[in-house]
Amino acid sequence: MQTKTIFELKNVEKTYVTGAGSFPALKNVNFTVNRGEFLGIVGRSGAGKSTLMNMLSGVSQLTSGEVIYHHADGQTQDIQTLNQNDLALWRGRNIGIVYQSFELMPMLDLVNNVMLPQDFSGLYQSGQSVIKALGLLNDVEIGEHAYKIPAHISGGQKQRVAIARALANDPPVIIADEPTGSLDSKTSETILRIFEELARRGKTIIMVTHDQSLRKRFDRTLEISDGEIVGEYVKADFVDLPDDHHRHDDNDDLISGEAKEGGKDAIVLHDVIKTYVGPAGEFTALKGINLNFKYGEFVSIVGKSGSGKSTLLNMLTGIDHPTTGQVVIGDLDVYGMTESQRALWRGKNLGIVFQFFQLLPTLTLLENVMLPMDYCNTYRPRERKQKAMELLDMVNLTDFARKLPSAVSTGQQQSAAIARALANDPSIIVADEPTGNLDTRAATMIINLFRQLSEQGKTILIVTHDPSLTRYTDRTVTLADGQVVRRELEPELSVA
Repeated sequence: MQTKTIFELKNVEKTYVTGAGSFPALKNVNFTVNRGEFLGIVGRSGAGKSTLMNMLSGVSQLTSGEVIYHHADGQTQDIQTLNQNDLALWRGRNIGIVYQSFELMPMLDLVNNVMLPQDFSGLYQSGQSVIKALGLLNDVEIGEHAYKIPAHISGGQKQRVAIARALANDPPVIIADEPTGSLDSKTSETILRIFEELARRGKTIIMVTHDQSLRKRFDRTLEISDGEIVGEYVKADFVDLPDDHHRHDDNDDLISGEAKEGGKDAIVLHDVIKTYVGPAGEFTALKGINLNFKYGEFVSIVGKSGSGKSTLLNMLTGIDHPTTGQVVIGDLDVYGMTESQRALWRGKNLGIVFQFFQLLPTLTLLENVMLPMDYCNTYRPRERKQKAMELLDMVNLTDFARKLPSAVSTGQQQSAAIARALANDPSIIVADEPTGNLDTRAATMIINLFRQLSEQGKTILIVTHDPSLTRYTDRTVTLADGQVVRRELEPELSVA
């Protein structure tokens, strides 16, 4: 007989210990989650919401207490007693996680983003997984964009893709962390109705939010403050409140049916123009860019916000199309390929490092580094772990290989992101503000690592707004108003 309870938290406490002392983030938390309910956890920033989500999903270890998961067959499991491998397997089969910032892999199209959970939980089946991913994208009404990459869709569409990905393994529980926090009201309404429909179909939805006005949307709401549950409410408590944004037409069902080399040019840009067309008219972000980068060259691309750095980055990586002009990498015209050909080419030939790391938070560092190998089918399956460990060793992360990103420092996360960028041994590394979130010591370590890679023959391009980094690179390209305004051929000094 199927049990009503799916989660049970008993005397859960979480204390963080820092140089300034200890900080209790959760204090004696007790509650149950029922199967098939839409549960809201609300509270202000710093109340303990995200910590509580990490406890439920097994991403972080609690200090004391129990988090018990009730399987449909009546068996129970204290998830905090599982080792990392078993915990990852349990999470992959039972929990789908939706993040505020989407956490989509920017170099993969939407179909391959949705298939990631199946790949990492051992449920991937050639052909069938693609069909399932397409079905899920149709369920969240974004099927027509299936073979686009995330950069080509809106924020609300990205969140729909994240929901489809969370459903890939048909988990009984979906945990959503501020899923509407970055969206406008109309798009937020769409996301909320998707969750309501999933709950009607028997999924347990746990949504973490700071927006108190959403309490009337949940079957039940827990309010958290200073790490403690201070209130519990049911939907009936809010039936008399205005609900203007909770209306939809009869034909608005959003989910239906079954869950369906030295000296040689590495890069040449020739007369690249990029013009965006919006309601206010046309805006030209790049104005006739002509540049070349050599194999083994370490180059910084600098400029103020709005100068065109990010647009140039998108041209270099094949993420966005130039309006006119040509981008040649190696011997290939990047935009002469189809989207799917370009995605595979990008995975094998370019390593991309992001300011915010973009590590998948539910995968270990080792699994994150293996991800591009799996996607591009490079190396034999049994060789991938060894290759990934070699890369982690190169960035001094061997001892942290089986830790989740949340368990290591920001500098270590960026080092892991660099290891991942090197997974398929690409000849070119493009880094977008790679030191922007790091302290001076961690930033110096990352810059030294890039210099070593350059000396090994890899082309390293760093996009940054920080002109102080230019003294570490072989050459600097300065952008202003979409144009190249200065090139510096020699660095001011080398890294010690």
